[in-house]
Amino acid sequence: MFSKKIFNSVAIILSFISLSFNSTAQISDNFILLYESYSKLNQIEEIIQNSDKKIMRKYGVNENYVLEREINLEATKHFIGYQIKKFNDQRLIELKFSKDSIEDFFLANSIPFLSFQGKAKIFIGANDSFFLESNLFIYESEAFQNELIDSRLLSSLNQNIAIDYEFLEDYPVSSYEQQELLNRIGESENGDWLIMLIDRFDLNKWSIKFPKTSTIYIEDKIEFQNFLLDQILGEVLKINDEISKNNYLVTFDTELSLDEITELIETLSVSTDILHFRVKKISSEGIEIEYETYLDKVKATEFFKKLGGITI
Repeated sequence: MFSKKIFNSVAIILSFISLSFNSTAQISDNFILLYESYSKLNQIEEIIQNSDKKIMRKYGVNENYVLEREINLEATKHFIGYQIKKFNDQRLIELKFSKDSIEDFFLANSIPFLSFQGKAKIFIGANDSFFLESNLFIYESEAFQNELIDSRLLSSLNQNIAIDYEFLEDYPVSSYEQQELLNRIGESENGDWLIMLIDRFDLNKWSIKFPKTSTIYIEDKIEFQNFLLDQILGEVLKINDEISKNNYLVTFDTELSLDEITELIETLSVSTDILHFRVKKISSEGIEIEYETYLDKVKATEFFKKLGGITI
């Protein structure tokens, strides 16, 4: 039974929130954090200046949308500071940017942004080559392992994409073998995946190849994290060029406690997926909320199911 006391309390709370329908959902944490390899510390100024793309990727912003409108974020204007952060035994540069000023910039320029998370599996193959200065096989080398660790950390921290590695037992040398491998993995994997092949190009260089996108890089050292991160993002992040705001309705059960209602309101207020929301109707049948979002109907439904929406 939806008691009069709870009904009145809910009405007060939600009516107050509904007055903010035209205001932006706020974020309680005022910073956005990006990370870079510790080895790039001597390039810190350049890294800060070139953080625009990473910030937009963190927010799931369509880069083409921004480029077509010749909008420049200018990351240095939002930069606060940096420090060295340790993750287990791995040191990274932690860059701190103002979340409030970045989101104000997006809103002022009508740039859609939303939360994004993804996952990918990376199949890795390395040809039976040896380093000039040692006898270590590629997989066992410190340089190779550091690249793997940094790539996994940076993908998770900067791009919100978790990655898993699987090492191939046999290296596909010919184009035919590589195509067969692509076909075999494509049939067995349901999620996002990539193949990265590392081989000795000559005595002084290495080739880093991604057969799925027919891309190859030639490097002096086994340094592949930037290439891998770009390939992962291209595989996982698929944002439509056509972006539109959508308005939907969701109904919540009137049996929610005041604590649950407060938590719901706080969640909607801080979510980057919900642009605006207001209470459309409160009755004994339910609490009906109208909201605006860049999410499509399917993703919006998934979002509110997790929050306990009963009619979406």
